[in-house]
Amino acid sequence: MAERAEVPLFQLPVPGGQPRGTLDAWQRREMLVALLHPGCDICQALHRSLMERAPRLRQEEVDVFSIVPSGQQGEPLPPGALGDAEGRISRELAQAIGAAPGEARLAVANRFGMLYATVNIHSGPTKAVLQDALEWLDLAQRQCGECFAPLDWD
Repeated sequence: MAERAEVPLFQLPVPGGQPRGTLDAWQRREMLVALLHPGCDICQALHRSLMERAPRLRQEEVDVFSIVPSGQQGEPLPPGALGDAEGRISRELAQAIGAAPGEARLAVANRFGMLYATVNIHSGPTKAVLQDALEWLDLAQRQCGECFAPLDWD
């Protein structure tokens, strides 16, 4: 069996706030990490859905991060998204999750950054894409070695 990839640890600036990123969740919370296209309606719909669910997910020990590489000049960053002006984090994340350059993906990782799944954001309706990722998240949470026995012990 091949080793699982890990999402990169990072922090990106937040306008008017503290930097945020996977470094904050590492060893504390599972992660949903979205790599979005700037100005894309489909990506923005997924981001809005993630932001709507973020408070409840946070209660379930899950952090949500949406990373948007710089787009066209003057294009606003969606509220709650993390802007990657240099594009370095976006490239590292794409490489780690096996996405082609410029591909929009939603990654599911456990609290140690181990990648469980990636879902192509453009592969179907937003609701279906998010549901697929949430099912992978459920698996990641149930396989936590600190909390429960691995599934193959059931």
